[in-house]
Formats: sequence, C-alpha cells, structure tokens
Amino acid sequence: MNCPSFERLIDFLDKRLEEPEAARVATHLATSCAACAETTDWYERVRVVAGSDDSVVPPSWVFKRALRIFDTQRHRPGLTERIGQAIATLVFDSFARPALAGVRSTDTANRQLLYRAGDYSVDLQIAPSEHAHIDLIGQVLKENEASFESVSGLKLDIALAGKILFSTVTDEMGEFKVSGIEPGVYDLQVKLSEGSITVPDMPITES
Repeated sequence: MNCPSFERLIDFLDKRLEEPEAARVATHLATSCAACAETTDWYERVRVVAGSDDSVVPPSWVFKRALRIFDTQRHRPGLTERIGQAIATLVFDSFARPALAGVRSTDTANRQLLYRAGDYSVDLQIAPSEHAHIDLIGQVLKENEASFESVSGLKLDIALAGKILFSTVTDEMGEFKVSGIEPGVYDLQVKLSEGSITVPDMPITES
C-alpha cells in the first residue's frame, strides 16, 4: 500500500484503528518506509513534550491540531538554518481547552503552554508560588536530535515592556526554572547559535 495519511498513521500509533486497517498500516511500516519511520519517530518526540506534565492531558482534537501545525512547520526546507530572529507560535494552551459537560475537572492550577519555532519547541509550565508570585518551569527541545547538545546552556531572558527582569540558562537537558515572577504578560527570548526565538506576550498568570 501507499504511505498512510498523516492522521491515519497517528491513529495507528495511538491504537485507534480497527484491526484490518491497523494490519495494513503495520505491513506498510514493516517495509522500512523511510518517510513513515521519520514521522513515527517525530511523533514520539512530540508526545513526550506534550505529556511532560501528567496533570495536563489535551483532548484528541487539540493534540491533532497541534500535530498538524508541527508537521507543516517540519517540512519547510532550510528552516533551521535560517531561523534568525524567529517568533514562536502558540500550539497548545491547557487553559484554552473546552470544558466537558458533566465531567468534573481534575486539573491542577498549573497552566501548560507549548510554543513552536522552526525545529524548536518551548514547553512551559506556569505554577503558583509563594506570596502571590509565580514559577516558570520549561524545557527547550530540538526536533530530530537524539542528544540535548543544541538546547543545553542556552541563555534565556524574560522581559516586561522591553526591560529584562530575569535571566537564566538551560541545563544539560534544555530545562530551566525561574521563580518569584509577578503576574503579568512577558516576552521570553531564547538565544540560539543560529539566532534567537522570542515567545511574545507570554501570560504569567494564575488563570
């Protein structure tokens, strides 16, 4: 068979296909199709990022929409090399999910935000802290990179109205934490070897 569609491959990986259709996709994958193998590996990486906070489980329609945005960005030629001064795009906000009627929410007060710029993703968690302040916990990841070499030791600045108020550096896994932030709308800039990524209008609020 020809390569399955993007949505069908994702449904197969999530075990949502009926047995006959799942068998056809599995047979195709057994042929070592390079394109499908690349998509499968990429999807597993995206799933790790989106599932890094166990308290936030996006509904399937939000997750698929985010994946489609990732897939569109992923196939733009030379995007990594010409990232320059990139502006990140929001692809997931846990507070924007529609509530399900009759279902009691089990979410914590933490807010999960996922941004995308070229081959990079910025996963953020906003958590209430002491004295009405907020902690910003995050991780920068680069697609199709087995190690964390490209995202370790990156300088990050958090600015309000153009003034840098906080600076930090990612650890060996691209993770970082900034504590004691007052509620507000900030800009986050990540300095890369090939340019920088700006996350504009980042909502550091409890709700």
